[in-house]
Amino acid sequence: MSLGVLIVVVAFGVLAVIAAVHYTGAERQKEMRDPGEAIIQFSSAYPGEAVRSVTMTKDGRAFFLRLADGKVGFLQAMGHHYVARLILPGSVAVAPLEDRPGLTVTFHDSTLKGGDYEFMNNEEAAEVSLWLCGSFVLASPKFGGPEEGSNA
Repeated sequence: MSLGVLIVVVAFGVLAVIAAVHYTGAERQKEMRDPGEAIIQFSSAYPGEAVRSVTMTKDGRAFFLRLADGKVGFLQAMGHHYVARLILPGSVAVAPLEDRPGLTVTFHDSTLKGGDYEFMNNEEAAEVSLWLCGSFVLASPKFGGPEEGSNA
């Protein structure tokens, strides 16, 4: 077999493999759009945390989970893997997005850089912002009520 024919055969083989990967969808990132699957993924990372409700971002790539003890869980798809975080009250900065129903979240104590998270509507964004701002801190058994004798 001549060198020219060998080059053509190898080039055709490489193109065939690339086309097969492209058309079978193996190159696409995994998308999780089921809140039940998000609960399972989060529970495998944090088995002791009870999930009360789940709010998914509009693109289905991130989930915010309201936990029973006042904390918030966060699950985000990163390629074919998921990053699960436990967010303690006061450990993030939250700001509304200007032109869309969503939030800009910055993590203070994490290697996660945060980002913009768009939701289906303003109600979902407002609910998640309340979770993240720690409005459920008083529901946690770790925190007591207002101190006695305070002027508040």
